[in-house]
Amino acid sequence: MNARRAQSGSVARQLFMLFVLSAFVPLALIAALSLGEVRSLLLQEGEQRLAAVAKAYGMTLYERLLVANELVVSSAMRNPGSLARDDITHRTFRWIARLEPSGQTVPLTGTPGPATLTDVARDRLAERKPVVIVSSAGGAPHVLLAAAVPGPQGEATVVAEVDPDYLWGSRDDVPAFTDYCIVEDVSGITLHCTSELEAGPEHEMLEKNRSSLGTASWRRNGEPYRGVAWAQFMRAGFGTPDWVVIASQPERYQIAGAIAFGRLYIPVVVLALLMVSWLTIRQASRIVRPLARLAERARGISQNDFKSRLELAAADEFGELAVALNNMSEKLGRQFASLNALSEIDRLILSSVETGRVVRTVMEQLASAVHADAVSVTLIDHDDPDRARTYFRSSDADGALDMTRHEMSSWDRSNLEGAPGGQWVALAGHPSPYLEGLARDGAGNAYVQPVMWRGELCGALALGYRTASSLDAEESRHARELADRVAVAVSSAWRDEQLYVQAHFDPLTGLPNRLLFKDRLGQEIARSQREGLRFAVLFVDLDRFKTVNDSFGHTTGDAVLRETALRIAKCTRASDTVSRLGGDEFTVMATNLHHAQEAWHIAENVVEALSREFGVGGQQCFLSASVGIATFPDDGASAEDLLKCADTAMYRAKAAGRSQAVFFEERMNAEAVARLTLDRDLRVAIERRELELHYQPKVDLRTGMIRSAEALIRWRHPVHGLISPGRFIPLAEESGFIEQLGNWTLREACSRMKQWRAWGLPVESVAVNVSPRQFRRRGLVEFIQECVQEAGLPPECLTIEITEGVLMERDSAAEELLDRLHAMGHGIALDDFGTGFSSMSYLKRFPVREIKIDRAFVDGLESNADSEAIVAAIVAMSHALGKIVVAEGVETREQLALLTRMGCEYVQGFVIAPALPADVFERRVREQTAARAA
Repeated sequence: MNARRAQSGSVARQLFMLFVLSAFVPLALIAALSLGEVRSLLLQEGEQRLAAVAKAYGMTLYERLLVANELVVSSAMRNPGSLARDDITHRTFRWIARLEPSGQTVPLTGTPGPATLTDVARDRLAERKPVVIVSSAGGAPHVLLAAAVPGPQGEATVVAEVDPDYLWGSRDDVPAFTDYCIVEDVSGITLHCTSELEAGPEHEMLEKNRSSLGTASWRRNGEPYRGVAWAQFMRAGFGTPDWVVIASQPERYQIAGAIAFGRLYIPVVVLALLMVSWLTIRQASRIVRPLARLAERARGISQNDFKSRLELAAADEFGELAVALNNMSEKLGRQFASLNALSEIDRLILSSVETGRVVRTVMEQLASAVHADAVSVTLIDHDDPDRARTYFRSSDADGALDMTRHEMSSWDRSNLEGAPGGQWVALAGHPSPYLEGLARDGAGNAYVQPVMWRGELCGALALGYRTASSLDAEESRHARELADRVAVAVSSAWRDEQLYVQAHFDPLTGLPNRLLFKDRLGQEIARSQREGLRFAVLFVDLDRFKTVNDSFGHTTGDAVLRETALRIAKCTRASDTVSRLGGDEFTVMATNLHHAQEAWHIAENVVEALSREFGVGGQQCFLSASVGIATFPDDGASAEDLLKCADTAMYRAKAAGRSQAVFFEERMNAEAVARLTLDRDLRVAIERRELELHYQPKVDLRTGMIRSAEALIRWRHPVHGLISPGRFIPLAEESGFIEQLGNWTLREACSRMKQWRAWGLPVESVAVNVSPRQFRRRGLVEFIQECVQEAGLPPECLTIEITEGVLMERDSAAEELLDRLHAMGHGIALDDFGTGFSSMSYLKRFPVREIKIDRAFVDGLESNADSEAIVAAIVAMSHALGKIVVAEGVETREQLALLTRMGCEYVQGFVIAPALPADVFERRVREQTAARAA
């Protein structure tokens, strides 16, 4: 019997030990893990509550300071006697004083303490902004509030010390087991604490708070505490460093639930052991197996396995625990998937990935975050709100993503805009185009969440369901969060696209600008170097485009530029790049060339296309284009070199007569450097006294005497000697320096004429050429008048020579200016007559006294009947209009005789004398005068 009892006791002990080893230990581990997880969650929730409490307290302090500021301003306007009876003022401030502009301190209530205003504080007060001053004089910190108010002596400053009881509030208002400590960010001064806070945690949290929300833990009297710091932004509102609000609680208060759970756990386990001791081995086995499976499932959850499910058929607590664990796993899985999706979307947004990539990520993550049979995302086109594209993926598909483009009706847009929080839509019948994919997939209804950004509809996120279904609050929240992220991604893509277009395309023509063209040019250089290819750069510049702007206005000029861009694009191939560098300059990159002749054909087509009539807004105008061509690798190996060479070739085309295409040659670069050097030297030629005037005699054919002279500028370079005007005058015209040269010529010619008159030389007048650029400058008439008056000359001693181009460019303005010069007594000579747009109306309309026949008609006059007829017609016409005729470029005696017979009054040319230096001209006039007197 004793042996049987021992055996029985031994079996019981074995069963008990078996339970302890196989059931209690796993159960204890699970409980410990759960307790730790609960404790961690409770601590996180506690930190969140502390953060909210710290923020709320910081905002309360800020609002109290705002109220105090309003009260101190109103108190400054009141009688000090009424302030003494004002309970609100006494509860809010310890004292209030007014600082007059004279420096006098006037107490308003209480006994004022020390108050020092920094320069920064005075600047804010000058801007009528309040200032908070933290003063630690006397040991304990004091919070002073300063404000600017109008006073009898001018702008005054009111300073008040805020009562700590009012500012920090009552200790009874502090939540249970919660302590506050307020620290100034920069100085680290502790402003207020509801309890003692050790310096270590305080400064540690202050340092953390400089970059983000700070948290810390410490022990006080052996008890663990946890704290959260939150910075209240004070600088903008009160001009003082931020106040860091540190809220702390005992850790035991935050994990009270876990502690209570731990206290209950031991009695429950003991009771379970007592109960299990009565169970059989089969009952123990039924307990051990579910526990083992629960432990395994818990480990899977901890390893981010949220898809597996625990299936327990038992209709007891273990079955309920399995259901709860499955629900928790599913919920955690959706939350984890949603967080992953949001994190991935944020990463894609920050990395500036295209919107389609973000949409794919959203649709991949939605399947795990939200229960739905099918998902679609619709994005409305930014440039065309009536069009949209819909991305669709069925839950049964293998991950393939379909995208369709369709119309977006105004009804669909207004319907989405009217339900920003989401809505259920039935798909029976004829669904909207953006929901057709869900309907084709078999969905009967859909939950639609609009994608909004700053009040503007960007698209919609749709979840389709084949059977009746509903979304819980958490799933709806996930859908809204993902829709918000899609909105941010779409807006970011729109913004990036807009910025890219603005930075890389010309706003007028839509062509690539200089930046994008140089980038593509660099890529083409790298490709051509790698593959041994050839390409060319064409530099296109419109000829005389300024005339269009001046004559028709800039609106018409812009229209011409847009038409120019279209015509150039039609002359190029699909692989070529056309860009606008600015103004009327365009470039073409012609790629994949077999020989340079192909680029020349493109350039010729461009020249021919731009030579056709431009009809814009009822206006017709004709232009032409000059094209410079540079080839790779012959003319340069970098983008800058190719553009410079093409530009140089373009200017060579202009110099050769415009409206043509010219290839770059190496000597062009040398010429460009020489022109640059010449331009630089020309700008200092006046100061260096390198310029001089030569005078070409104008002979009266009736008397054979020199009656006047034409002043012609010459440049005696210290290195290159006498430089022909044909070289430096066009350069001065291009650079704008021609105005300074013209002014110098006018002043110098008047000064020389003054000397001639003083010496008694029989020179009646001197003629000076006025360039078109100088003629367009305001103040020309006043400057001519100034030069004549300085020299003490009668106006008839100065003749102004102009070209026909001047009359065409300004028309009415030119007529007014010439009338003024004529009224002053100056003679007006029309130079190079017959070579421009000669018109009888010009001679009749403008006060021109002299007509100068161009040398082109005089040259070969004695042997060319046509030239003789033209010159005879010009002379007869001029005489009929009462004009004086001057022939230029007379080089032979035969030409002189013919002009004399035709009745021409004056001649210039080598047959008389070339342009002479001033001293030589004066000697020639004296010799002629002496010979005639003899």
